[in-house]
Amino acid sequence: MLLLCLFLVTQAFAQTFTVGGVVRDDTGSGLAGVTVQLKGATTATATNADGSYSLTVPSGSGTLVLTYIGFQTQEVAINERATINVTLVTDQQALDEVVVVGYGTQQKSQVTGAISSIKGASLAQTQAVDLSTALQGQAAGVNVTSPTGAPGTEAVIRIRGIGTLNNSNPLFIIDGVPVTGGLNTISPNDIESIEVLKDAAASSIYGARAANGVVLVTTKSGKAGKNEIALEASYGVASPIGLPDMVSTAEFIELQNEAFENDGATTRNNDNASTLPNTDWLDATFRTAAIQRYNLSFSGGNDVTRYYISGNMVNQEGTIQNSEFKRYGLRSNVSSSVKKWLTVGENLNLTYDYTKALGASGDGGRPGSLPGVVRYALLRPNAVPVYDPASGFYTDLPPASLYQNPIFYGDAKNPLAIADYRNRALDRYRAVGNIYAEVGFLNDFRLRTYAGLDFSLQEQQQYNGQIPGDRTTLSDKDKSLDKFRHRYYTLNWTNTLNYNHNFNEAHDVGFTLGTEYVTFKVDYLSAARNGYDNRTDVNPDLQYLDFGLGQQFSSGVQEEWALMSYFGRVSYAFKEKYLLTANLRADASSRFSENNRTGYFPSVSVGWNLARENFMQNVTWVPDLKLRASWGELGNQEIGLYPFATLYSTSNGVLQPISLGNPDVKWETTEQTNVGLDASLFQGRINLSVDYFDKQSRDILIQLPASYTNGDATPPYVNGAKLSNKGWDFSLNYRQSTGGFTWDVTGNLTTVKNRVVSLYQSKEQILSSGSGSVILREGLPLSAFYGYKTNGLFQTAEDVQGYVNATGEQLQPNAEPGDIRFVDVNNDGKIDDADRTIIGDPNPELLYSLNGTLSFKNFDLNLFFNGVYGNEIYNEVDNIINSFDARGFNVKREFYEERWNGEGTSNSMPRATYQDPNNNRRSSDRYVESGSYLRLKNVVLGYTLPGTLMQSVGISRARVYASAQNLFTITDYGGMDPELYTNENLANYGDLGRGIDMGTYPQSRIFTFGLQLGF
Repeated sequence: MLLLCLFLVTQAFAQTFTVGGVVRDDTGSGLAGVTVQLKGATTATATNADGSYSLTVPSGSGTLVLTYIGFQTQEVAINERATINVTLVTDQQALDEVVVVGYGTQQKSQVTGAISSIKGASLAQTQAVDLSTALQGQAAGVNVTSPTGAPGTEAVIRIRGIGTLNNSNPLFIIDGVPVTGGLNTISPNDIESIEVLKDAAASSIYGARAANGVVLVTTKSGKAGKNEIALEASYGVASPIGLPDMVSTAEFIELQNEAFENDGATTRNNDNASTLPNTDWLDATFRTAAIQRYNLSFSGGNDVTRYYISGNMVNQEGTIQNSEFKRYGLRSNVSSSVKKWLTVGENLNLTYDYTKALGASGDGGRPGSLPGVVRYALLRPNAVPVYDPASGFYTDLPPASLYQNPIFYGDAKNPLAIADYRNRALDRYRAVGNIYAEVGFLNDFRLRTYAGLDFSLQEQQQYNGQIPGDRTTLSDKDKSLDKFRHRYYTLNWTNTLNYNHNFNEAHDVGFTLGTEYVTFKVDYLSAARNGYDNRTDVNPDLQYLDFGLGQQFSSGVQEEWALMSYFGRVSYAFKEKYLLTANLRADASSRFSENNRTGYFPSVSVGWNLARENFMQNVTWVPDLKLRASWGELGNQEIGLYPFATLYSTSNGVLQPISLGNPDVKWETTEQTNVGLDASLFQGRINLSVDYFDKQSRDILIQLPASYTNGDATPPYVNGAKLSNKGWDFSLNYRQSTGGFTWDVTGNLTTVKNRVVSLYQSKEQILSSGSGSVILREGLPLSAFYGYKTNGLFQTAEDVQGYVNATGEQLQPNAEPGDIRFVDVNNDGKIDDADRTIIGDPNPELLYSLNGTLSFKNFDLNLFFNGVYGNEIYNEVDNIINSFDARGFNVKREFYEERWNGEGTSNSMPRATYQDPNNNRRSSDRYVESGSYLRLKNVVLGYTLPGTLMQSVGISRARVYASAQNLFTITDYGGMDPELYTNENLANYGDLGRGIDMGTYPQSRIFTFGLQLGF
């Protein structure tokens, strides 16, 4: 406060001074909207239409800072001058920006592939806990989805559609190290840039691992000059969004009695609702949670040695009890030019993270999965209390003492008890890093060698305790402990030789030659035991294998693979006008038999910089205009280990096959063609990038159907499927400075059309999850929803009797007024399984985002919108809670208010019925809803404290900010959250099980306050 008072007094008595002049560009024209600011202060103005300005400053000393989009920032000392005219220089840095490409860098103006580059500052602005989530909406052609809102959930990243029926994850490379898994162990604050390689020209140099795209992550490094310290701390509060309204106890009983009456039954629920609980299970299950984030970094160096050292900590509570995520990270990047010709360095990231997980989607039906807490919070009727009034423990089945007939209130599990007694803890220790040396010789050659490591040790424990009062008919009565531990490492040794030279100031020639050896090894160890007593339920110190009294089970296995590669790239540019790049990589993988062990992956791309042509020299408002075209082939080796080999086991002394192999299995290959345009307009204020892509994936591995000739052996895989993805990528950026305001807006848009081109012997596959089904069929989008079509409701008995086939037979003889009318799709005169057809598509037609930053003096505001359009979701959980389920499960208020209860009362929600002779709840388009949404993903408002005040106390920069994530969502989807991917029931099917909502842990609305300091 004393310093502030002294500052104000000084300003009040200081003599003012007026300075003015004209700001011009390098052609002599006046520039309007140039920001002219006194360095270290908030005093600022902007130039008029003719480039003139006038600014009153405290004294005739100090420095003016002039900034304008497309021009270099310039500082001019006042030195008691009343008139200062300035000529700004066009900023060529944007045009000559260096972009990270495979095994090297390249000037942006000479890039001929489809590459999206994202700066680390944009990622940190999102306030995301993990890097994969921070990528959402940042690049055209890249679809990032958070499958659930549970802490520690890693986002799913898909680049230009889904090109395989197997593992569709892109290849992630962090500082040259290929990593297993994704990016949730990396803090977004440590990122310098991310390059997403989207087409074959950009990706083919990674060959057999690049079919799904490549994500190159470059972490921050120190810079010669001033040593800096940066500190950021933030605290946030999270609450769930999208929770539906459920019926009250009285309304639930009313619906039951209405259903009995509709069925002609004499049974009634005679319980008095006023004497029963009215539990809001969603309110009881969810809570307000806290999120804390801290980042501290030290960076700097000199002309010889540069360093960057950072530490970070995240503590994220889930909005459901017993769900949380913690991460502690340490990063070190050091490089040293020990000789003029030799540079050595290291990059190292050490992390420990802890995830407390519970069932986030699904019903626990898949072996090893957990029952979904959110699902059971939706299913459990309000009439059932959280705690048993007699024992004080969690209720399980409805307490018989409260009701005349407890069976009326179903058998859904207690979601709070599940969260307490059915969760798992995952501890993970990870080290990712490399050491390298680079030798420069003969001016134009650079030889680089580096060894990288991705090592992880993971330990998971799940204790299946007994819920007090647990039903004796279920398997979870027997308490057990499952322990799972595995460790893996990926080692890579890479050597590259780079050459770049310009001949006669016209011919830029470069090449890269390299070799790479990658080896991966993992070993698994699992153990389980049952027979724990009641003390173990409440005492974690007893939750160890040795304290069980029952049987013990154990297993273990080791897996490994290796890849040996040779690659090369040649690039040529003539006067920066005509560009040519060619790549070739040869990969030999141990995953395949000797007959098909080696694959070759070529690509070629060309570019034409029209802005460099003589006929464009007078078009000064177009500093950059480039056309690109590319073709190439990429491989996918992520198809499991050794599908060529038949595996045997010995049972009762008999050797028999357990998995049949196919010695002819080979690479999955993706052929991709790309045509693109890059343009920079009006001194870089507008930047546009447009790409059209055609991505054809062939020889996709598909498992043959089981047959009697296989016995008990798993059938073999064959290269028998082909997928197609075609679409457009658009990215438009606009930057401007005027009147003290600076704004930077980027919009991304992607269209993708996905089709299954062919399947082995044209055999389709149908997958089911709960009441929902998806089909894999030639000519259809991948994983289309499969079921019956509906046509409103029968309103009268005459409607039912009049719904007949060509011979006069009733199509739905078991229907009653208020039941659903199903369509005879194949016109065979009956409604049966043959009438099931395509009822929805989970693939979005359009992905879009808008990211805008507005700055005025010391204030900054960032708005980030993200959305998808054209996809559909099968709301499987609504099949239970938005119908009237005979098992006594809860009901949505929507059904209560819109149900049919007489002629003309509804044409969408059927009547309440227990018997349901018409099978209204069969899989149909009634449960298919639009998954399109627009979400205000992030809002950040910041204020940077005046520099002169902060510098007086040794702080070079201080900024406070407030942010809101998921502030609102515009959608027609009736479930909790339209941003979902797959559910745990179909986790083994990956992308094939997308878009089925079985009750998913929703995203949270998060309000955060933070502080950033620089020293």
